[in-house]
Amino acid sequence: MTLPWHNDARAAFEAYVKAGRVPHALLIAGPSGCGKIDLARHIARQLLCREGVPGGCGECRSCRLFQSGAHPDYRAVSFEFRDHSEILRDVITVSQIRALIEAMYMTTTTSARKLAIIHPADRMNVNAANALLKTLEEPVGDTVLILVAHDAGRLPATIRSRCQRLLVDLPPRQQALEWLKQTAGAAPQDAAQALAAAAGRPLEAQALLDSGALEHYRCALRLLELLRSGATSDGKALAAMTDFDAPSLWTWLSLRCADLVRRSLEENVPGDVVRPLAELQRLADRNRMLSATPVRRDFLLRDWLIQWKNLPATLPLDRHTQEA
Repeated sequence: MTLPWHNDARAAFEAYVKAGRVPHALLIAGPSGCGKIDLARHIARQLLCREGVPGGCGECRSCRLFQSGAHPDYRAVSFEFRDHSEILRDVITVSQIRALIEAMYMTTTTSARKLAIIHPADRMNVNAANALLKTLEEPVGDTVLILVAHDAGRLPATIRSRCQRLLVDLPPRQQALEWLKQTAGAAPQDAAQALAAAAGRPLEAQALLDSGALEHYRCALRLLELLRSGATSDGKALAAMTDFDAPSLWTWLSLRCADLVRRSLEENVPGDVVRPLAELQRLADRNRMLSATPVRRDFLLRDWLIQWKNLPATLPLDRHTQEA
C-alpha cells in the first residue's frame, strides 16, 4: 500500500539508494496507525527485487516469492504465541533475535541481500535488544535490518545511533479525510467520524469503516449523552456496550473525555470542576490496558459509567462534536 503521507520518507530512502549508501539498519519511527509497516514492506520489496524497482517490480522471482510470503532471504520478527497457548506475547524475546541473526548468516538464495523487519522493535526485551546490538555493531555481509517502532525512545540509544532514521507522522486531518473518501469510498461525515474515533489515525479509521464498527462509536457517544441527561440508566448503557470491542471502547471514552477537558478549559471552567473529568480519562486509559487481563470488564465499565453520570452539572456536556 502506497500512502501519500509517506512521500517524504520514501524520498529520503531513495536518496540513500541513488547515492549507493543503503544502510545496514533502518529505523522507521512514528505513532501507531500511520502505516509504518507498509513503508517497511515497500522498502523491503525494493531491496529484494531483482530489478531494484521502488516497491518492487512485482514480476521477478524475488517479488513473487515476497508476495507469497515464502521469500527465503526475508524474515519478519514480531510477537509470537506463548508456549502451548493462543495468547500472543507482548515482547520480542532474545530467542527470536538469536534465530534471526542465525538466519542472517546463511547464504542468499534468491536476492542480492538478506533482509528482516522487526516490528514493533520498541517491544524487544533487554536481552533481545542487547543481542541485536552486537549485529548492528558488526553487520553480517550484505544484510539490511528494518526496525519499526511506535515509540523509538524506548529503544536503547546505542541501537538508535546505529540506524538511519525515517520518520513517519500522522497526516494532516484534511489529507487523511481525502484519503479515506477516496480509498474507502466514505461519505464526508462518515470519514470525519471514523477519523475522530481513531484519534487521527487513518488506517484505523479505514478499519472502522470497513468493519462497520463506526456504528459502535456513534452508539457509545449517544449512550453517554443519554446517561448524562438521565434518559437511560448505567445498567442499560452497560448492556448496550457489552459486545463492543473493549480496547476500542475505552479509547473512545478516553477521547470523549479529552475533548470535553479541552472545551472546559476553553470556556474557563474552574479546575476543581474539570478534575473529575480528567480523572475519568485517566481511568479509561488504565482500563484499556487492563482489557487484556482477567479483570472483570463489566465491573470496570459500570463503575466508569456511574462516575460519568455523576459528573458536575456545570461541565459543558450538553453537546458533542461530530468531528475530531
